[in-house]
Amino acid sequence: MEIKHFSDIDIIGKGISIGIGKFDGFHLGHKKIIEEVIRKAKNKRVIPAVFTFKHFPVEFYLSTWEEKLSFFEDSGIELCVWCDFEEISFWEPFEFIEYLKSINTNCVIVGNNFSFGSHRKGQISDLKKEFEVFVIEMTKIDGIVVNSSTIREFLKNGDFEKVNKFLGRQFSFKGKVITGSSKGRILGFPTANLSLFNNINIKDGIYGCWIKYYEKFFKGALSIGNCPTFGNEDKKIEVHIIGFDRVIYGETIEVFPVFRIRDQKKFDNIESLKDTIKKDIEEISEKLIFP
Repeated sequence: MEIKHFSDIDIIGKGISIGIGKFDGFHLGHKKIIEEVIRKAKNKRVIPAVFTFKHFPVEFYLSTWEEKLSFFEDSGIELCVWCDFEEISFWEPFEFIEYLKSINTNCVIVGNNFSFGSHRKGQISDLKKEFEVFVIEMTKIDGIVVNSSTIREFLKNGDFEKVNKFLGRQFSFKGKVITGSSKGRILGFPTANLSLFNNINIKDGIYGCWIKYYEKFFKGALSIGNCPTFGNEDKKIEVHIIGFDRVIYGETIEVFPVFRIRDQKKFDNIESLKDTIKKDIEEISEKLIFP
């Protein structure tokens, strides 16, 4: 897949079928848009492309830029045209339309709530005056519209069953293993403290998860919070990789949260904490079944 900044692209002689959007998280609704981009490109014998944003104002991203590019490429997109939101947020609708014409856009595929230009003044009807436009209806699950904002709320509530359902895939995040306080090792349950590549907001608590390390999957217990028993104030994200005893400081792991088992809790003594962690790990080991 070719990746081009919007200012560094010439007219595409063959023409393009282009999907436009932020595509954060690449959920089920986004997949429908991309599928239509590919279908129209094949029918018209043009290049399947997207126009998207690398940086844009939002509470937190559901996926990293690298993950988004992988989603596009794996789906069959051949050209990704990108910019940062601030670079074109002041454009009037006609300026964006003229830009699309300048790169030889053949047809445009967007969701039915799409708008564009300064103050979102541009509408789908404006695009239809210049291009063949295909509008993808909103995807709904259990009567709820599938969009990135809703998925963020599910994450903030720790509801990974809904997160995965709306994404149409298993949600995951990556992080580098950093040095921690070593309290987990002292307790007999060593943990990998993570510095995340994408600063997501997940509800504090204890979760069952899968850990991917060098293409192998391990069961894991994920802890998100400030470890109240030890009086910590800083929020930490750490995982105990069940049956794993390697030292992996500085390495990257990928975490696939599956279910939430309890809140963070302050224990009266260390023995109570150790007993609860042991029960947590037993419950997680029993519930996690590799698909």
